[in-house]
Amino acid sequence: MPWTADWSDTALKQLKKLPKQDQKRILDKTDEVELDPFSYLERLQGEPVFRYRVGNYRIIVNVVNQKLLLQIIKVKKRGRVYD
Repeated sequence: MPWTADWSDTALKQLKKLPKQDQKRILDKTDEVELDPFSYLERLQGEPVFRYRVGNYRIIVNVVNQKLLLQIIKVKKRGRVYD
């Protein structure tokens, strides 16, 4: 059974501010991550969340194992996402 990505309002706003080409790359990569999330996700140190990379962008994700749900929290450039 595949995982499902659930975008937060904040993450959607951040995604829509990006160039169309980057939006497409992030959405395509998210589709790949839904198929096998743990081959892409890395846990953030000291945090209960994970991240995956798409070029210079980092996507922060909360994993809900019981529901096979990936809650996408943030989409930002590498230097700003961890603030």
